[in-house]
Amino acid sequence: MIDKEYYAKLSQNAQENYTFYKEEAEASIHRREYTTSKRYDISPYWFARQGEIPGDISDKETDTYYGFDKHENIRISACDDLIDGYTYTAYEENKKTTRTYVNGILDSIKEYLLQDGLIDQSVEYFPRFDKLEVEDYIYEGTILVQIYQPQYENNAYFDHLLRTHFEYDEQGDLLRVLDGTKGVIYVRMPYEQVLVLREKVKEELIQALIEIISDLCENQSGKEYCFMSIYLHDEVHTVYSPIFHPGLQEVREEQIEEKDNDEEEYYYTIWNSGDHPMNDQQELTDQHLIQKLRTLIMYWRSNGDWWEEGKNLWKEVAYTLNEKTNWSDYSILTENFVVFVEWEAMDVMNGDLQESIPPAKLEDLQSGGLAPFI
Repeated sequence: MIDKEYYAKLSQNAQENYTFYKEEAEASIHRREYTTSKRYDISPYWFARQGEIPGDISDKETDTYYGFDKHENIRISACDDLIDGYTYTAYEENKKTTRTYVNGILDSIKEYLLQDGLIDQSVEYFPRFDKLEVEDYIYEGTILVQIYQPQYENNAYFDHLLRTHFEYDEQGDLLRVLDGTKGVIYVRMPYEQVLVLREKVKEELIQALIEIISDLCENQSGKEYCFMSIYLHDEVHTVYSPIFHPGLQEVREEQIEEKDNDEEEYYYTIWNSGDHPMNDQQELTDQHLIQKLRTLIMYWRSNGDWWEEGKNLWKEVAYTLNEKTNWSDYSILTENFVVFVEWEAMDVMNGDLQESIPPAKLEDLQSGGLAPFI
């Protein structure tokens, strides 16, 4: 059992002696390194676990920097996690302690307890919330294989956070990181393998959307649909498991009848899935497909712009569906039915809609007054 009172007292000491810990760290600095963003963390595989890319060393002074002592230990971490946040790190034989302050006010204190030179446990205390976060590090020999966070025990909602699993290649280099439900949160792959996986996932997503639309049409609800929106939020899980939101023709007809002289507002309105009932929303159900798509998204998250890469993949899926699928086989789909990718900042007037729709179908929509001429 972790003694919260002990850490509360450490916290009080850290606040009362802020100047001492700050000056002690500053006096030890041998060199300073400026970076474009966060570059270091004591926690093993922090960047892989968070899906972040380490910042680059900068030739110019930046707000983010690290101060190293003569033994190359980081003693000061400036603004790497928090705006105006400074972390001062102290080293003892079997312990590392970080004290993080924002504008001189203690934000957290964290102890890394060592055994045989390896981190055995970390305990972080947040005085604002009187909250402890604990991580236990589990090894096979000297290889980290799992991190356990006991504060999430017996709460199914946090199963994905309870344990983190690490897998390695034959050379001992990190290959994958999995969450508590064995979902991928980091993966290392050759780029050629990424391209192959992307094409396979794209083909399977196209087939999955065809099946989803077919199932929707077989419900015999008497409704007529004018579009299927692939709605993406700018959060990772909504890109590998988005909402498919059908648009009702009767809603669109009402919107057309209410059209005013504001052309821009009109087009935004008739392509806004949020104006349509949610009860027909669909999701991917093939867990194997979801995991393959998640692997791609997590690869992009650790190597580039996962949001743009994910959107582009879904746009290609929509484009191919609109290009190669004969929707006339489905009687409850309108003549101008299309699938398109939608997100909060989508700009209908500047070509975002057109990236999901091939020219022939786009021309039909434009001639019917349903899409703007760009």
